[in-house]
Amino acid sequence: MSGRTATDTTAQPDAGDALQPAPVGTIVRTLGRMPSKPSASWWILTIGIFSITMGAQTAGNSLWGRMVDVATGQAVGIFGKGHSAVVTLAATIAVLMVLETLGRTMGSWFLLSRSARLGVDLRKACLGSALNAPVPDVLELGTGNVISRLTRDIDDTLSLIRDAGTRLIITVLAFPFTFFALIMVSWHFAVLFVVLVAVAWPAVKVSLLILPGLSNNASTAEARRNNMLLDTVRGMPTIRALGLGDWAKKRLENNSWKAVTARTKVSAALNQVLTQAFLLYTVLLVLTLGIAMLAITAGTITLGQATAAVLLVARLEVHVFNILMFAGSIQRGLTSLGRAVSLANLADTSRAGQVLPADCAPGVPVDCNRLTVAYNSAPPVIDNLSLTLEGGTTTALVGASGAGKSTLAAAIAGLVRPASGTITVGGTDTATVPDTWTTRQVLLMSQEVHLFSGTLRGDLSMAKPGAEDSELLAALAAVGLDEKTDSWNRFFPAGLDTNIGAGHDDIEPVVAQQIAMARTLLVDPPVLIMDEATSEAGSDHARALEKAAAMLSEGRTSLVVAHRLDQAETADRILLMDNGRIIEDGTHEELIAAGGRYAQLYQRWSAT
Repeated sequence: MSGRTATDTTAQPDAGDALQPAPVGTIVRTLGRMPSKPSASWWILTIGIFSITMGAQTAGNSLWGRMVDVATGQAVGIFGKGHSAVVTLAATIAVLMVLETLGRTMGSWFLLSRSARLGVDLRKACLGSALNAPVPDVLELGTGNVISRLTRDIDDTLSLIRDAGTRLIITVLAFPFTFFALIMVSWHFAVLFVVLVAVAWPAVKVSLLILPGLSNNASTAEARRNNMLLDTVRGMPTIRALGLGDWAKKRLENNSWKAVTARTKVSAALNQVLTQAFLLYTVLLVLTLGIAMLAITAGTITLGQATAAVLLVARLEVHVFNILMFAGSIQRGLTSLGRAVSLANLADTSRAGQVLPADCAPGVPVDCNRLTVAYNSAPPVIDNLSLTLEGGTTTALVGASGAGKSTLAAAIAGLVRPASGTITVGGTDTATVPDTWTTRQVLLMSQEVHLFSGTLRGDLSMAKPGAEDSELLAALAAVGLDEKTDSWNRFFPAGLDTNIGAGHDDIEPVVAQQIAMARTLLVDPPVLIMDEATSEAGSDHARALEKAAAMLSEGRTSLVVAHRLDQAETADRILLMDNGRIIEDGTHEELIAAGGRYAQLYQRWSAT
């Protein structure tokens, strides 16, 4: 995960919702920075097109109603009466219908084309932010959460615009246009909109208050499910080896049901809004008929005008439903968009333009001063630890599982943010510089190796862009993978042009680890951390990987989290950790002579 690591790191499988959706103001500012942001002329043209569309629809509805007056022999304004009035009215209505259709089509194209471009820009911004954000923040967020924000959340927003964008704009314009058209018939119809606002606002308010939280909970539950799914797939060999298939299925089933339940609550809230829409429209239509009948009886409007009023309100049916449904849909869309925008803003821009220290020379010292590391609200894994890794030396870190070895390695590599204390690399406090500087100085290798999909040349060139083939081959040969080995002939029949990674033939773990080591050699980091980087090798390959690891450590400040004690035996210094503290410190010979915990561990290990 770290910018220049040679191997992959695993995100926390249940990171929760560590990053809340961005507020509307932040969404607007973020989209306003996109290359494809709508210009002022685009807004004027788009709103103008939809206004003409809505005007044509409203005028057409009014004229349909006035047909009744013509049929009863009455004159209708400039259209007159009789047969010629019918023909003229029909032709005018036809023109208005064509204008409405063309307006909808053109307006939809303007809206969808612009939103699609913004979607592409937002995805690029999210991916760039995830790659440049502080690594601890990305790890806390979780792989599934990042993927959900990059894909589903943006897709949901674009789907809302595609499915409801045009209808939403038409709905927003329908009420003022219909209001003025009804007022032109009779001012008495103004009471309809007073009732509409009085009755609809409480329902809309419920949608605005309830749906955002439900939608965010549903997205979070789905992100947790995705994290669990990724964790299960990654741990498949371990799950099979330990016979944990039923446990894995039950865990995934529980999280899947939580996601389904959360999405069901959203559906229930939407059904509540739908019921309110039915009631609201029924009240609106009954009031319209009542006012129309009273006005006809009083002789203030004609039968055709009353018909026009009823038609105008009848055409509002879909818009009444829309105004309530869209209240929830907009909130869900804003929640999804806000989640994506918060990821796009995750990268730390506060240090933009900061003058960074020069890259360190090989073999710089690493100092941890009063370091405390804790996960969430749990007790500290490492508490008040002070340690100096002397420049150019190899330090082995040993201890029981859970002693804090990997946490210390991750903290030095910048993958975990300390609760307190400082870590300095070559005299530079890593808390005062961006992660990009730290990851250029400190490279973490683990047993989790990721090969990028593409050619072997492309994978290696990511570590050193522009490197010649001879340099890539030399790096591979240095870690025991040259063109004369059986592994080369077996796995790389096309040499550097052989396709590796996802979608291509599997490569043995030991060969994948050798590729990761070759990448490390090409990166040439001043500080190297190997967290059980050779523990996956079988007995036939362990010696080759250990030799390669020793070669990589030469001339660098190296920290080796040792899985086997023979990895520690040749180190310049050995640290024994227990409960987040260093309890023994010395060379192999010194610790054996001291007869302490390390000597006991080594004696038991040697016996086996």
